[in-house]
Amino acid sequence: MELTTYKVLTGLAYITLIFIATFVSWKRGEKVGSVFMLQYLRENKFMNDTDYNKFMRHIRTEKKIPNIDDVSPEELKKKENNDEDE
Repeated sequence: MELTTYKVLTGLAYITLIFIATFVSWKRGEKVGSVFMLQYLRENKFMNDTDYNKFMRHIRTEKKIPNIDDVSPEELKKKENNDEDE
């Protein structure tokens, strides 16, 4: 009985470790890939510094809004214009 419990707990620990490692790796890869893409676009003149700054401002605005689907494009433009004024 003790050996079976030990095997089950060990198996669950391994499965949990695999899920955690996969999740952390996926999130880290997502961030590294995004940074690489932006750097590539800037270095190869697809995006200049002004475009990069506009893009980052847009991303920061989206992160501030919890439900982006509930906000109209007009409201987003107003918020971006207010951010530029400040």
